[in-house]
Amino acid sequence: MAKTKPQDRTRKPKRHGKISQSNGAPKKTKASSELLLTQATALLQTSQPNEALICARRALALLQPTPEPTVASLPAVSLLGEINVELGNVEAARENFTLAATLDPEGEIPGALGGGAEKFLWLAQLCEDGGSESVQWFEKGAMVLRREIGVLEGMGSTPQVSQALEEKKTKLANALCGVVEVYMTDLSYVQDQLFLAIELTIN
Repeated sequence: MAKTKPQDRTRKPKRHGKISQSNGAPKKTKASSELLLTQATALLQTSQPNEALICARRALALLQPTPEPTVASLPAVSLLGEINVELGNVEAARENFTLAATLDPEGEIPGALGGGAEKFLWLAQLCEDGGSESVQWFEKGAMVLRREIGVLEGMGSTPQVSQALEEKKTKLANALCGVVEVYMTDLSYVQDQLFLAIELTIN
């Protein structure tokens, strides 16, 4: 009788189930909301608003999985406002900043998280009625900036703090100039308020 072939004990056992098609390559993970927001910001800064809009919307979908807006979605909402301004979509930008103002009504959330004064300053420029409504938004933004300046002035003197302080003071000056401009145009008939606005700017 012929000899039988010895069993190859080194052979790996058969695998049951579906065979992976990845060829050993690591599986791609979904981009996080933080990464998407970083990408959107970079695209906006390099004049690619349409691409930035896609990333920001994807980030919003991750941060706000339900129809009800939450504070967690604020970074994406605020960024979408800026992107829509760049795209010329004024109505969409106004809606974004109005929602951001609802989520952070006192501007107490840090700017890095979509809070701060920016949304108020944008609404001052984008509000439909202008006039007194615009002034109210400018003044609210100025209030937030004054508070942030006070906090920075209480910190130690470092290059980062000095730079941030200079930026806040510049924004405050621009906001107050915006108030004066409104009183010189839409509200030019309110002379007493104009003088008050000028006094606020000087002080």
